[in-house]
Amino acid sequence: LNVRLERHPDFEVEGSDLLYDLALAPWEAALGAKITIPTLEGQVAVRIPAGTAGGKKLRLRGQGLPQKGGRGDLHAEVRIAVPETLSDKERELWEELQATSTWQPRD
Repeated sequence: LNVRLERHPDFEVEGSDLLYDLALAPWEAALGAKITIPTLEGQVAVRIPAGTAGGKKLRLRGQGLPQKGGRGDLHAEVRIAVPETLSDKERELWEELQATSTWQPRD
């Protein structure tokens, strides 16, 4: 008997924990947001704190795989997503932000 497991479309497995790649818009990361994240039992609402940086991991306790004595956790790693194309208005707004912001990410 050969058993082959396929990769889950949303999660990677690490022991009893699940890993999830969480894409956020730049404004969601900067301003904070309330979003939904998939779990094995359905969607869960999560509050994204203002100022969340790419690479930050959010832990949802008990949302992983069953294990002896409980369940593992779900770890959502933040990835900042940017649009590939911009409308004229979007480009204008990004350029306005660039011109007015004093924040420098490489300082």
